[in-house]
Amino acid sequence: MAKVEVEHRGYLTKEEFSLLNKFFKQNGKFLGKKDRFSVIFSPFRGKETFELSKKSPIDLKVRITNKKAELVLKYGKWSGNDARKEFLFPIDPKKFEEMIEFLFILGFYYGVLQATKTYLYLYKGIELALVEAPGWGYYFEAEISTNLNGVKKANKKIGIECEKLGLDVLNDKDFCKLLKSLNDRPGFRFNLKKQKFLDIKKRFISYF
Repeated sequence: MAKVEVEHRGYLTKEEFSLLNKFFKQNGKFLGKKDRFSVIFSPFRGKETFELSKKSPIDLKVRITNKKAELVLKYGKWSGNDARKEFLFPIDPKKFEEMIEFLFILGFYYGVLQATKTYLYLYKGIELALVEAPGWGYYFEAEISTNLNGVKKANKKIGIECEKLGLDVLNDKDFCKLLKSLNDRPGFRFNLKKQKFLDIKKRFISYF
């Protein structure tokens, strides 16, 4: 059965990013650093648009994290604090391009690229991710994986701990603004009908 990922997010300044890293190293458990590159497909198959919409709960991507690749589908409402089903399918990193081609054949060819460096901690039962998007800025993700019955409890727990830490959780409108800011960066949209994935890969080769 797919797990439900309950997640809250918010902006960080560079100073907050640094201070929180120090705080969690002292008061939490460091789970590791993630260097991640993601190819995120438009939920509107066959259309050259990437507008967030409640009409489509599909979040489909192929990503590589610390040299390990996977196909990811998250299903559910997009928001600053959401609960979505998550399906993860590991793939051979050597078959990353093959998976991109597979999805292209199915009609997924347009979307956005994302490259991040994340420091991950466990703090009071919550997975805290401090994320740097090079050239853009910083944000946090606070997550608990649970089942459908545990969503309300998880949301409450994350909200309480974020408030104690002085972290402002984004509402739906501001979360969409964050994603739009990330997605609208020059050079981070892709159209596989007009470009080769091999050329995209060369820009992010360090992640492979």
